[in-house]
Amino acid sequence: MLTTKPITVFFKYAIPSILGLLAISSAGIIDGYFVGNYVGPTALAAMNMSYPIITIIIGFAFMFAVGSSVICAKLMGEKNLKEANNIFSKSIIFIVFSSILLALLLYFNLDNIFSLFNAKEDLKNLTVSYLSIILFFMPILMVAIVLDFFVRVDEQPNLAFLALVSSAVANIILDYIFIVEYGFGIQAAAYATGISQALIFFILLPYFLSKKSSFSFIKPYGDFSSIYKAMKNGSSEFINEASAGITVIIFNYIMLQNFGTFGVTAYTIIGYFITVSLMINFAIADSMQPVISKNFGAKNFIRINKFLKIAVTFLIIIAIVLVSLVLSFPDVLIELFLEGDSKKSIENLTLQFIYYSWPAFLFSGISILITSYFTSIQRPFYSITIALSRSFVFPISLIIILPIYLGSVGIFITLALSEFFTFLIAIYLFLRKREKMPTSLINTNKKDYEVESLK
Repeated sequence: MLTTKPITVFFKYAIPSILGLLAISSAGIIDGYFVGNYVGPTALAAMNMSYPIITIIIGFAFMFAVGSSVICAKLMGEKNLKEANNIFSKSIIFIVFSSILLALLLYFNLDNIFSLFNAKEDLKNLTVSYLSIILFFMPILMVAIVLDFFVRVDEQPNLAFLALVSSAVANIILDYIFIVEYGFGIQAAAYATGISQALIFFILLPYFLSKKSSFSFIKPYGDFSSIYKAMKNGSSEFINEASAGITVIIFNYIMLQNFGTFGVTAYTIIGYFITVSLMINFAIADSMQPVISKNFGAKNFIRINKFLKIAVTFLIIIAIVLVSLVLSFPDVLIELFLEGDSKKSIENLTLQFIYYSWPAFLFSGISILITSYFTSIQRPFYSITIALSRSFVFPISLIIILPIYLGSVGIFITLALSEFFTFLIAIYLFLRKREKMPTSLINTNKKDYEVESLK
C-alpha cells in the first residue's frame, strides 16, 4: 500500500472488492427473483419492508468495522503494530456483545415496529416471519463484517473476495433448494441468506488465528475510549446505512398510500438497479479506505491524491456504462421478478421510476468516495455531513415537498435530485478541506515521496 505503483494498488484492492460486493448484491437480487416468481409480489414487498431494520443493523457493523479498521491502518502506517492489535482485540470483543444485544432487542419488538406501518395483515406477517429468522443470524454476520474490513487492512483483498463470493454462491444454491425444490416460502429465503452469510465468518476467522495475519488477539489494555473514537470516526457509515433504511420506510409508506402494495413492489425492483450501482461505488470507496489511511499515517499525501484521481476516473466510467444499460434494457430486469396478472401495472410504475431516477447513478459514486476519504483521514464531521445529506436530509425533505407540487413525478424524481444536491455539497467540502491542508506539509511530503520513489 505504501510503495507499489498507485494504479497497481488500486486494481489490486478495487477489483476484488467490486466483484465481492457485486456477488453479494447479485445474491440479493436472486433472492428477489426466487421470492417474486415462486412466492409472490406480496412476499417481495415484505423483503423490502424488512430492509430498513436490516440496514440499521448492518450500518452499526459498518460503523464499527470502518472506524476501527482505518484507525488500525493508520497505526500500521506509523509502524505501531502493538496498539493496532490492542484496538483489533477490543473491536472484536465489543462487536460480539453489542450485536447479540441489538438482535435480541429488535427480535422481541418486531410486531410492534411493523404495526406502525398500517400495512395489510398478510404483508406484516410475512415481514415479521422473514425478519425473525434473519435476526437469528445477524450477530455472526456483524462480526464477519468487522473481520472483512480488517483482512483488507492486512493487505489480503483476495481472501475477502473469496469469502463474499462463497457466501453469494451458497445463497443462490440454498435459495433454489429451499424455495424451488421444497417450496418453503419466504422463510426459506431468510434461512438461505442467514446460512450463506455465516459462511463469511467461518472463512475469515481461521486467517486471524494463523501466523499469516499481522493482527492477533491479545489481552486488551488501557480504557475503551478507542471504541468511542472508532464509532465516531465510522459514524458516517452508520448514517449511510441507517438513514437509507429510514428513507426506505418513508418511501414505502408513501408508495403504500399512493399505489398500494404494488407500489412497494415497484420500488423494490428499482431498488435492485440502484443496489448494483451503489455496491460498485461502495466497493471502490471501501477498498481505498485502508490504502488512504495507511498512506495518511505515513504522510504520503501526494500518493493519496493519485489514488483519488484514479478512483474518480473509474467511478465516472462505471456510471456511464450503468446508465447506458439501465436506459437501454430496463425491461430485462423487470421481467426477472414479475409474472402473472399483476405484472403490467407494476411494470408501468417501475418504468416511470427508472425514467426519472437514472441521473442518480451519475452523482452518487463521487459523493460516496469523498465520504470515505474523510473517514479514512479521520475527519468524521465532513463525512457525516455528506452522509446525512445523501441518505436522510435531501431524500426525506424532497419526498415530502415535491409530490405536493409535482404529484407522482415528485416521488419518482426525488432520488436523482437528492444525489445531485449531495454531490454539490461533497465537492464543496472536499475543495474546502484541500485548501486548508498546510502547503509546508505537502511540500515536505513531496520531497519524502520523491526520495522513496528513488529507493
